[in-house]
Amino acid sequence: MRFLLIALATLLLGASLPASAAVTGQELLTRCAAAEKSLDGKEQPTGEEALDGMWCMGYMSGLLDGFSVNDYTVGGAKVMCVPETGLTRTQALRVVTKWLRDHPDALPKNGRRGALLALANAYPCK
Repeated sequence: MRFLLIALATLLLGASLPASAAVTGQELLTRCAAAEKSLDGKEQPTGEEALDGMWCMGYMSGLLDGFSVNDYTVGGAKVMCVPETGLTRTQALRVVTKWLRDHPDALPKNGRRGALLALANAYPCK
């Protein structure tokens, strides 16, 4: 029950952030690294890491759902071509976290931009 209250409070606080409070690459990496920790199961995540992991999985779901509506296009141009079998949010988060770790210059910048660059590089259109 306490966990649900913490999760609800986190969601409500996050909902009150202004639209200009974009997620940075560092924040995205931190939260998605927590999701990886949980997925790998090597170590028990802390309560905060569990919340961060859930946030990341939701972010990846929203990112992929948003793109699937537009068939992975931005401004009419196809930015990535996912495999016919599809792309899971777990695959997406692993691609994004690896790319962010490999590109530390992207960490202070917009996280969504970094995520899109990571996915476009991992799944280029041929």
